[in-house]
Amino acid sequence: QEAKNHFHVLMQSQMVNGGECPAVLCQEFLRGKEYVVDHVSRDGQHKTVMLWVYDKRPAHSSAFVYFGCIPVDSSSPEAKILIPYVR
Repeated sequence: QEAKNHFHVLMQSQMVNGGECPAVLCQEFLRGKEYVVDHVSRDGQHKTVMLWVYDKRPAHSSAFVYFGCIPVDSSSPEAKILIPYVR
């Protein structure tokens, strides 16, 4: 019920630019590190361009705030799992 109520609040809110909010995206929250895989594909060829981990920390009475991204070495254990998963 809480999620449904918040959905209605968001749908009736205005966006930063003053326009109406046309949609709401809901995602499941998973604890742990959050990675970004920059990846491109063309003609059946798949290339990973860069791998990042978000720098998230508690701040301003929030459980986490995004401070930036930190590059992840392509030979790291994390990269060896994430890159094949994306491909």
